[in-house]
Amino acid sequence: MKNRTLRLAGTIASALCFATSLWTCAPTESNVSAVQNERTLQRLQAAREIDLSNARDPDVGAAASGDYSIRADKAEQVMDDLEHGQYVCQSRIDDALFVPPKSLSPAQRARLIDELKEARNLDDRGWWDWTRDPIIAQDFAVQEKKATRAIKDLKTSRQVSWSEIDEGLKVPRYP
Repeated sequence: MKNRTLRLAGTIASALCFATSLWTCAPTESNVSAVQNERTLQRLQAAREIDLSNARDPDVGAAASGDYSIRADKAEQVMDDLEHGQYVCQSRIDDALFVPPKSLSPAQRARLIDELKEARNLDDRGWWDWTRDPIIAQDFAVQEKKATRAIKDLKTSRQVSWSEIDEGLKVPRYP
């Protein structure tokens, strides 16, 4: 009986050792997310360096230089949050990874104008849908003006910051 108990204990101990070795070698969710986190941090650092380099370029102009500086700060802030274990939503990461081009081709400019016009139409429709609530209706009216201003600047080839374009593309969301 004693030998049988020892054999059973030995078998259990072997099984536990085997299971433990499998557990430590298998990629866990935290290992995978740590690798993804590291890749994201590397991509954010690269975007930040490009933004800083573009901000220092005297040929981009004052508005674009400021835009690049703001974007570099966004990337740094997201990196800091990730490094400190804070949750960062994917849209915020994507925004921080976006590096605006130094210049726009006529086709890119036309596409942006079309996107801004679509956002402006949605703002106008939202205003009409929410006239019963003046505060919400005002949000749509403000966004419509932002889109109109960005469209005007793009059409006249004036310098327009990406922040203004981003603001113009936003459409308020209400239930």
